[in-house]
Amino acid sequence: MQTTTGGEKKARVLEQRAAQRFGVAVRLTIDGDEGATHDLSATGLYFQSERSYELGASLELVLEFPGAGRIHPLTCEAQVVRVTPAGDGFNIAVRLLTPLFPDPA
Repeated sequence: MQTTTGGEKKARVLEQRAAQRFGVAVRLTIDGDEGATHDLSATGLYFQSERSYELGASLELVLEFPGAGRIHPLTCEAQVVRVTPAGDGFNIAVRLLTPLFPDPA
């Protein structure tokens, strides 16, 4: 804990993420259900969903990137690492099991 000049106590949060996050709102489907991203990185993403998922569950995600007048889908596998209730839905954090942008073969 860190104490400010006013005597308030503040927790110091250490960044533990392996990759930089980017605030990107794109539509996605999760095993057939719809959601929307809050942010993403090369190793994970955080999204909003109407349903909850179990910790450790494996999911297939399809991110829908708009561009050049059409949608460009990107499919990836992920594992649920955190679930937080948010309003009428849930915020879900996942770790990507497949690279977000794989090297071309």
